[in-house]
Amino acid sequence: MPVSVWCQDAPAPKPVFEAASIKLDPKADGADSENTPGLLRAQMTLRRYIAYAYDVRDFQVKGGPNWIDSDHYAITAKLERVDPRRPGSIQLREALQTLLAERFQLKFHHESKEIGGYALMTAKGGFKLTPVADGGNHGTSSRGGLTRQLTATQVDMERVAAFLARETGSPVQDQTHIPGLYTFTLEWARDDRKSSSPEQPALPSLFVAIQEKLGLRLEGRKVPVDLLIIDSAAPPSEN
Repeated sequence: MPVSVWCQDAPAPKPVFEAASIKLDPKADGADSENTPGLLRAQMTLRRYIAYAYDVRDFQVKGGPNWIDSDHYAITAKLERVDPRRPGSIQLREALQTLLAERFQLKFHHESKEIGGYALMTAKGGFKLTPVADGGNHGTSSRGGLTRQLTATQVDMERVAAFLARETGSPVQDQTHIPGLYTFTLEWARDDRKSSSPEQPALPSLFVAIQEKLGLRLEGRKVPVDLLIIDSAAPPSEN
């Protein structure tokens, strides 16, 4: 009697870098990154690399020696292979996780804790945007400087909350319960800086802009956050 054998495809191997250069960069004074498919090129602190590798915000990475916030490292790394079936950014993050463990001897654990942050809620005057159809092009882009601008294309409220978390440097929890996708442009002034030109009206702060333009507000409160607690880390091994 024939016997049927069912075989499950083996899970895809975790991405790794075939070559990686790590150098201390004493001239760097900020965060800079550039990546193309299969290639990571960045100059950041270890804390920023950890946040990028595990797709969390800087405020979610706690502990560690002082040098992880002061020493900048230039990393250039190329993936051994690129899987066209998976997003390239995810493959780079996963490969960077292995690199940090091997070269920086990074060890950490997770903790859930309530910390000071914001709840994203509907403003008193009501939500002001109209949902758009899903056209397959989703994302956000922002412009820096004293005048800030966000261009959002077909994003949901969870994505808006994630952007606001980056801007405020604090966790933001979506509590709007608003479904759907939205496209909009938002402008505001960093630190409430006023324009010195009478022809250019002063822009509002971020908190005022989201209320006037989007019909949303940020309410300060304690929110639960998954924290990544560094147990140990060491300066990287030689290339």
